Amino acid sequence: MEIRFDTYYNYAQLTERLAWLAEQHPAIMQVAVLGRSHEGRDIPLVILTNRATGPDTEKPAFWLDANIHATELTASMAALYFINKMVNAYGSDPKVTRILDEQVVYVVPRLNPDGAELALAETPRYVRSGTRPYPFEERRDGLHTEDIDGDGRILQMRIADPTGDWKVSERDPRLMVKRGPDEEGGAYYRLFPEGLIENYDGHIITMAPPVAGLDFNRNFPGSWRPEGQQHGAGNFPGSEPEIAAVIKFMADHPNVYGALTFHTYSRAILRPYGTKSDDEMDTDDKWVFEAIGERGAELTGYPCVSVYHHFRYHPKEVITGVFDDWLFDHKGIFAFTVEMWDLATASGVEEKNKEKKFMDWFRKHPVEDDYKVLDYINQHAPDGLVAWYPFEHPQLGPVELGGWNTLYTWRNPPHALLEAEIAPHADFTIAFASLAPRLAWREVVLTPLGEGNYHLLAVVENRGFLPTRGSNQAAKMNAVRPVRLELTLPEGATLKGGKAKQEIGHLEGRANKLDMSYGAPSPTDNRGKAEWVIHAPAGGTLQLTAVAERGGTVRREIALA
Repeated sequence: MEIRFDTYYNYAQLTERLAWLAEQHPAIMQVAVLGRSHEGRDIPLVILTNRATGPDTEKPAFWLDANIHATELTASMAALYFINKMVNAYGSDPKVTRILDEQVVYVVPRLNPDGAELALAETPRYVRSGTRPYPFEERRDGLHTEDIDGDGRILQMRIADPTGDWKVSERDPRLMVKRGPDEEGGAYYRLFPEGLIENYDGHIITMAPPVAGLDFNRNFPGSWRPEGQQHGAGNFPGSEPEIAAVIKFMADHPNVYGALTFHTYSRAILRPYGTKSDDEMDTDDKWVFEAIGERGAELTGYPCVSVYHHFRYHPKEVITGVFDDWLFDHKGIFAFTVEMWDLATASGVEEKNKEKKFMDWFRKHPVEDDYKVLDYINQHAPDGLVAWYPFEHPQLGPVELGGWNTLYTWRNPPHALLEAEIAPHADFTIAFASLAPRLAWREVVLTPLGEGNYHLLAVVENRGFLPTRGSNQAAKMNAVRPVRLELTLPEGATLKGGKAKQEIGHLEGRANKLDMSYGAPSPTDNRGKAEWVIHAPAGGTLQLTAVAERGGTVRREIALA
């Protein structure tokens, strides 16, 4: 079966390819079900690990999800690209091989199958997230975005109006640009999305609230607020089955130490918090976020920024109930949102992210930026900007349809540009996943003391970058159990010193050693030990187990001479 990355797969095509990859690589890939969507579709959960080296639940776990928002199709293709790369690189790429041998990666390539299926339909409909009517069942008054001429595209609709705020660009008749504040005497237009108007009175056109008004990335428990305070939040945290499935999975899998969620667009790697200043984050955790984000920036070319400081939709508002804030704030899991693709920056608009205030560009920018975007589209995807054509609107009469085919220009890259955009994110995901805390035996020594007595010394170490707790925030939230060692004795043996189960606290990794100053100390705080005195008949076997929820489980058998 062919897997292409110059197209966007619908649900059947995506799940078919996931199943085929699992058939080709059964030792390292399984496809399970995370949960079921509102419309009853299975949400695929891909489990990537070498099953011969142990069950996934006993290994450090990394999480990747994509396409939580319906039209952000690039995200699911990027997740598929990552899966495909992992299974095909296993055995030849040392880092990929080590990750799949020692760890597990959980991938949900399309968290929102219902909404994505609408976007990819022959007659598309765009919703923010799920398809459940919310907050009301009926269509409310105003213009509803939809494909009114049945050509499989949702374009723009322009109406000639001397009081309009748009005009035709002198550079290209397809492009509309803003009218100047004091500009008069020209031909002007009102610009709307293609659609129909509910209860049109012949005069007033407003945008209707969407029938399916949910935003799944407002439905997580972290700082959740109800609909009256934040649109799309749902009836309660986890009210939507897709999000409830993620919440339950995280509760059932304390081994998750890191996470990425793939979105579009802005070409940015976003980190918590979205609700408060960096001053309110643990400083050491902030430094780790920055270190991981800097590596992501190196590999992808995307800057890593704080949502609160650089990515707010409105300077006086914050968004709540989002995935990465919830994971970090409640569970201490380092989590990032990756916003893939951005037409403006791809077109060479250098000022867009100069001050790292990403949303400001959409509110105001020079017309020269529009012309850079126009030149880029003409070169790479001329069909993305459609020539205006007449249409007899059933309510408005003669209008014109055309302009941007936004789904494959602004929201997602044109098909031919997709693979180049998503490929670097597989490298970032691999690099981030490799930072897991990784528990290993440093030394296990059994010393005979005579008369059937033995001294047992066990030293474990964390060979990973992150500490076994994951973050300082995890410790504050008591989200992760300390590392523990468990000794099981053979029949007839007794303990004379030490406890069968011992907690040795958490083990640091290298994340607390980022100081680059000469002479910075490098203590062995990644190691811990336990000791026992055992009385046992010769010939038995001791069973020794060390468990770190986020660092894995390791075992050792010790024969009694």
